[in-house]
Amino acid sequence: MLLPRAPARHDAIALQAGVLGSVLGVALFKAIALSVLTNGSLMATGAWLLACVLLAAWALAAGLACLALSRRVFMLMLALCAVLMVCIA
Repeated sequence: MLLPRAPARHDAIALQAGVLGSVLGVALFKAIALSVLTNGSLMATGAWLLACVLLAAWALAAGLACLALSRRVFMLMLALCAVLMVCIA
């Protein structure tokens, strides 16, 4: 009989990184959706695009840190992010 695996010490850190990645992913989704409002100057559009790229890089780094620490927590965070996207969109 197999006993359930006890959570590792780094699962809590992976969970925090995964939550951060999910929240940043949703924020990026909303920022891209709101980019329609920056149809004014080229400077404003460039700044908005730069902010979206930095947000995407930060979300990707948090997601990869979560994946490196724990695969099962990463899968849980992917499911959470998908549910958040469906609820918000």
